[in-house]
Order: sequence, then structure tokens, then C-alpha cells
Amino acid sequence: MRTLSCLLIFLISLAPAMASESILLQAAEEFQSITRYSATLRSFGNSDHIISYRYQKPGYVCMDFVKPHKGAALVYRPDTGKVQLRPFGFSKFLKFTMKPTAKLVLSPSGHGVDESDLGALLENAQRLAQQGSVEVLREEIKHETPMLVVKITGEPEALVDGVHSYLLWMDKSLKLPRIVESYDEQDQLIEGLFIDDLRINPVFGEIFDL
Repeated sequence: MRTLSCLLIFLISLAPAMASESILLQAAEEFQSITRYSATLRSFGNSDHIISYRYQKPGYVCMDFVKPHKGAALVYRPDTGKVQLRPFGFSKFLKFTMKPTAKLVLSPSGHGVDESDLGALLENAQRLAQQGSVEVLREEIKHETPMLVVKITGEPEALVDGVHSYLLWMDKSLKLPRIVESYDEQDQLIEGLFIDDLRINPVFGEIFDL
């Protein structure tokens, strides 16, 4: 009887952690179920960018820059493994082709366009959770949307792509991140991102070629 009581206490203590980790699993499953999405990305913290972003599996990306470099456009095609960049909106003919690792097309935090989608973010968050802990901090209403604030923290010295902890504001309806903050080992903000106007499976035209 004593053994059974101890087991019940142990399982009860595990329940919050299991529920927290299930949020990441649900998000990953939700991402697997969609074909494409679009959003407006607004970075904050160490950078100030506004980008109209469109993604289509298995990894096509189109970015139209609003701030800075207004009018610039970028496309990544997984079938070629190349990025096309049109740096000036007024010139439809001037464009460059390069690898996604080229410094010119890396994000301020050093991420390539080929790892800029929600799937890559969730994969990194899960990898970090496997080396640390996941905790639901609270519920919040942001932009008139109910969200769960989830913290993923690595064990000491654990890093995934340079990140030691994440704060994710998870849309309770869509089950996907809407605000992301990544932190280093000193708990300093690396990058913050608002994922606004998120639309699931919209119809795209011929947008993945400049």
C-alpha cells in the first residue's frame, strides 16, 4: 500500500511537466498537419524588422521586406537549395542568387532563411526541452487572442542553436507560437519576434520565383 501511495504521489508530481511538454508535441503535430502559412513577422529587441512571410512545404519561403529595405524581396527554394534576392523594389531585373548560408541573407541572430519557419523553431524548442524543462507560466490575452506562456529552459551549459531558453506565447486555438523570445546563457535576449496575421493554408500564387 505504501508503494502504491508513493507511486501515485510521483505520478501526480509528473503531471504538470507532462502537460507542459504535451503543448510542444501538440504544436509539432499541428505544424505537420498544415501545408502552408503566411504571417507578418515583427522582430524586437536587438533588431527591428517587419517582413511579410509566406511558407509552403517542403520548405519554400518568400519574404517581402517592409522595414528596413522596403521593397526588397527574397525567395528560398528547397529544390535548388538556393536563395534569390531582389534588393531593390524599383528594379524587377536586378537579383542575386546565393546559398542560404550567405551572410547577406542571414537574420540578425545568424539564422538562415532555410531554417526560418515555425517547424524549425518547434524542432529547436523540443531539442532544448529534451535537455532541460518545460513550464507553463500563465495564460494571457495578447492581441485579443488567448495564449499560454511557455518557458523552455536548458540544463546548465545546454544550448540549441545558441539558445539556452525560450519564452513562447502559444495560441490556444491554433496551438502554434505567436510570440517568441530566445535567451542566451546569461538570460540576455537574443531575439524577439511577433508572428502577426497568422493564416493557415492560404492560397498562394506563383510567389516562389523572383
